[in-house]
Amino acid sequence: MMDFFVFLTNTVGATIFLAPLLAVMTGLVIGIIFGLLPGLGPLLGVTLAIPFTFSLDPVTGIALLMGIYQGGSYGGAITAIVLGIPGTPIAAATLLDGRPMALNGKVNEAISLATLASWFGGIISGIILLIAAPKLASVALAFGPAEIFALALLGLTAIATLSQGAVIKGLLSGIAGLLLATVGTDQYTGVSRFDFGMQQLSGGLTFVAVLVGLFAISEVLIQIETPIRSVKKGLHVRFRTNIFRSLGSRFSTYISSSVIGVCIGVIPGIGGVVSSFLSYKFAQETSRNGCFGEGEPRGVIATEAANSASTGGSLLPMLSVGIPGDPIVAVMMGGMLVHGLTPGPMLFFTNIEILDQIFLMFIAGAILLLPLGILLLPAFSWILRIPQPLLIAFVAMLATYGTFTVNHRFFDLQIMLVFGFLGYFMRKTAIPASPLIIGFVLGPVAEVQLRRMTAMAGDSPGTYLMGHPLAATILLFAFLSLMLPIIRTVLAARR
Repeated sequence: MMDFFVFLTNTVGATIFLAPLLAVMTGLVIGIIFGLLPGLGPLLGVTLAIPFTFSLDPVTGIALLMGIYQGGSYGGAITAIVLGIPGTPIAAATLLDGRPMALNGKVNEAISLATLASWFGGIISGIILLIAAPKLASVALAFGPAEIFALALLGLTAIATLSQGAVIKGLLSGIAGLLLATVGTDQYTGVSRFDFGMQQLSGGLTFVAVLVGLFAISEVLIQIETPIRSVKKGLHVRFRTNIFRSLGSRFSTYISSSVIGVCIGVIPGIGGVVSSFLSYKFAQETSRNGCFGEGEPRGVIATEAANSASTGGSLLPMLSVGIPGDPIVAVMMGGMLVHGLTPGPMLFFTNIEILDQIFLMFIAGAILLLPLGILLLPAFSWILRIPQPLLIAFVAMLATYGTFTVNHRFFDLQIMLVFGFLGYFMRKTAIPASPLIIGFVLGPVAEVQLRRMTAMAGDSPGTYLMGHPLAATILLFAFLSLMLPIIRTVLAARR
């Protein structure tokens, strides 16, 4: 009887583990496809996938989103090397040496190096994420309404860091997100706010409709007005197994680039683009020989290991303290909230089992990237030949279907279209959309905790706040985080 119980337990455990593993594998394939097709990218892939995670359990749904993130960070390198067009912005640095290698007849070697470096950087970032995240969240037991409000406010300051070069526009976008989050019925008073007498808005704006409209529909509109790219014919890419020798001969480049990627990824608003170029510059400066910019293999290794490692780094502040590291992670944060998981320190105490499985799935995704990349590279070369009009139509269909399946309301499709045109206008006027999403996601958290804090403080909110030094410290960091980008922008304008 006991043997049967052990067998049953192991079988159920394997089944529970199998679903997230399949989700990660599926996400990797989808992410690579969205990454290698110019104009799409992992941000659009994650956005479109969120509605399809509602029917999944939280771990499986988040595993799918993480797989798309990891795969998309690698997929852009294929297009950069083969076509000379970065499939994603984070693959721009890979173009510097990857494209010259391809023009010199070493296209398979360049793609093989990019695949191996992405795999290595992902594993390193996964290990660091597993070790560092619980340490950052160890102070969670001291958190009350004041501390959580301060932390949400600190997360809102990512609006400034994600708006480099357009801080004022980013702040306006973030304020718009905060205002949109107030639409619906006030949960404290039951009073309707900003619903204009429309019953459909009594529950607020549907997050998925807003998200898909801002990113997916606006991308469709942008793609419609861009010139149709030519179809690449006669393209065949393969993985070179002898490339594994580079792990020994260039091991220092793999390690240093991965560490740089994690460290830069942790800083909100910086992301994989900066980490790739910094890693490339470091490899160039520390190299005793080599022709960087002319087809140097270490240039491909440095950029791909760094941008892949930055995925784990950008997840670290989001999971541990609730601050999204880049726009993709900000969208993933919204996906977690939809599943009832609030990123931040308390997540390590209220949902530690789910969080352990999420970490495990991230590492599994990093490990599976290499075999999946090797197996599917020939198929990916075929995907690059998909006509652009067919691709645009498919994205529009997927966005419409995914939005409708959330609540089965045509009103959500109207919201999606409104925010689609709004996102198109924002992109045309260089107004970043990510701050709007951050304000929309974190606004309700900050509002609820602020009202709880003021109810507890009574007539002396200042005294109450001074009695919570941790909250006061976090608020000070939030103020500095908000002011520094503004000061830098003003000084740059004066120069």
